[in-house]
Amino acid sequence: MEISKYILLFHKKLKGELQPEEQQQLADWMSRAEGAAMARQLEKSWEASSRYKQGYQPDTAAGLSRFKERLAAEKAREARPLRPAAGRMYRWLAAAAAILLLAMAGWWSLNSGSGAADGILAYSTTGGQTLEVPLPDGSHVILNENSMITLSKSFRAGTRRALELSGEAYFEVAHDPSRPFVISTASAQVKVLGTAFNLRAYPSEPFTEVAVREGRVLFTGRQNGKSMELAAGQRARYQHGETFAGEPAPELNAHSWRTHHLEFRDTPLLLALPDIERYFKVELVLENGQAANCALTMSFDQDSLDVVLKALQLIYHFEVKKIDAGRYRLLKGGC
Repeated sequence: MEISKYILLFHKKLKGELQPEEQQQLADWMSRAEGAAMARQLEKSWEASSRYKQGYQPDTAAGLSRFKERLAAEKAREARPLRPAAGRMYRWLAAAAAILLLAMAGWWSLNSGSGAADGILAYSTTGGQTLEVPLPDGSHVILNENSMITLSKSFRAGTRRALELSGEAYFEVAHDPSRPFVISTASAQVKVLGTAFNLRAYPSEPFTEVAVREGRVLFTGRQNGKSMELAAGQRARYQHGETFAGEPAPELNAHSWRTHHLEFRDTPLLLALPDIERYFKVELVLENGQAANCALTMSFDQDSLDVVLKALQLIYHFEVKKIDAGRYRLLKGGC
């Protein structure tokens, strides 16, 4: 899927996130006739996406309805929104998500001899947006902000259902043992038959992470070739080119961007604080190292960062000092 590499680079260019070394790669591709033609189509799709209405839903209402029914059947807590940092609420559908149909018949007939039906389909989101995506095989995906998935041209009829992810997404995969579902990121690969899990693989972060809600997945690092099998209630992180680290994670806090819920059960602050930081997009500096092993048992719903910090202050007698925007120091305190 060499073309998907350039789609992702072009997506970063449109968002102003392209790195200097990537600019040259993209420029070389766009200097070729096929690259220039594809770039023009991408720009048109991006511009068109900005004109989507807030209530827009793709012409797959039945699939989305079934997906929402399954999500509603989860714990009632998942339906109650937790206010994220800066008071911004996540939306089920992106008001301006770029839905890029990259199936230009002329381009594909020129390069692969295939028709438009074999083209690549890509979906993306920008900052502060989420997007529900029903896939052709009956699987469903929810994209987190600043994320993109690209389906292979053989996704519908090939021997495996292959796609690529840049960013973070939650997957509910339709069971089909004869056609494995394979997700590739820049540094790792996840292979499943039928399950539900969260996959985080932002290009700006030095790790790839999987948190499984249902079923099992095989998580493989591309650089070191090592694999780890994960079951429901488990989470693993792959530090790129280095090590895997797995842990029980029945609370599924990695899914908080989607469920808007944080829950801790006798969780040491050393492990709880990163989940809070990730959800609210802040940095919490724990000055007293001895407090790192203090256990936290609490759930947060419909609470702001201020309320969460107040709870930590009351429980552990911290002095909370704001360093600057998005950074807080937790002074003193203890179990």
